[in-house]
Amino acid sequence: MKTKMVYLTVAVEIDAEADEREVMENCDYFFDSSAIKSAAIEEIFTEEEMKQNNDSDLYGLGSSNFA
Repeated sequence: MKTKMVYLTVAVEIDAEADEREVMENCDYFFDSSAIKSAAIEEIFTEEEMKQNNDSDLYGLGSSNFA
């Protein structure tokens, strides 16, 4: 069976004091479909990184390796 890759941008609001990488490493997430073969978090961008990378692209699509 052939497969293809799609990339999603998901925003997760966390406590200001939390370490975002630690939160994501310990986070459960589910994409439930019989058509999904696998899923993984590939990149983590903070809001500050989004603002630094491109002020007009707060949600980071221009910062993504996949955009």
